[in-house]
Amino acid sequence: MRNGRFELPIQEDGTALVLCALWKHYELSRDLEFIESVYNSLIKRAADFMAEYRNEATGLPKPSYDLWEEKFGVHTFTASAVYGALVCAAKFAALLGKDEHSREYQKIADRMREGITAHLYNKERRYFYRTISFDDGKVVGRDETIDASGVYGVVNFGVFAANDPLISEALGTIEEKLYCRTHVGGVPRYEGDKYYRIAPDAPPNPWFITTLWLAQLYIASSVHERDLDRGKQWLNWSARHALGTGILSEQIHPYSGKQLSAAPLTWSHSEFVITVIKYLEKLEEMGLCDKCTMR
Repeated sequence: MRNGRFELPIQEDGTALVLCALWKHYELSRDLEFIESVYNSLIKRAADFMAEYRNEATGLPKPSYDLWEEKFGVHTFTASAVYGALVCAAKFAALLGKDEHSREYQKIADRMREGITAHLYNKERRYFYRTISFDDGKVVGRDETIDASGVYGVVNFGVFAANDPLISEALGTIEEKLYCRTHVGGVPRYEGDKYYRIAPDAPPNPWFITTLWLAQLYIASSVHERDLDRGKQWLNWSARHALGTGILSEQIHPYSGKQLSAAPLTWSHSEFVITVIKYLEKLEEMGLCDKCTMR
């Protein structure tokens, strides 16, 4: 129950991420037999739900909770994740010769990308709205908060390329508006984040997750070897702030640099590993390392 109305208490990016992760699994394993065994029971059911749970007028998903499990609405990260998942569903369907399914999922994904571009980009702030609200197909509310998940989501799920000028502008906005302006550095989740905030007048706490997202975006947009330094900088930052045991927490104290909140946090460790892999893959792509990855 929300505002006197029944709403699905879901976090739709969670549904989307399953299909995105499954496609990554297939890319590495090439286990088509396994994919065929879960297509009807998992892939199609999830994709059909996402295809139906959307606003026909805008092409965007209907409201759900955001990835931080705080806000209810239509979020840039969630819309991007659903777009990416539908693209993966289209590829799975094509692999299995289900061409009609493939075309339909891709068509809906393309419409969602149009909706993200039309409704979720804030030209004035050179960034993406964190959340928007609709009523009868019309925008009735926009949250302009700079949230690191916005630009990360649109690149990670393929809505925009990392070297798109719009993404370069968005990264500039993060650097200007979201960096922790203390000697500790790092990137908080979003402007004004109060979760575990050490004092009302203190800056939001940097998170390993969002700082490593920034590193991944810098790595993805790198063209020359020297461009990789910006991504490597934040990998080194994360290593410096790890405990002696290698443990990474959720957050960092903005003045002392000490770890805060849950530790170890699997998500923080996962993003560190992902960032290292992306760095090595980029070295291979640039011809700077022949055997950096195991592919």
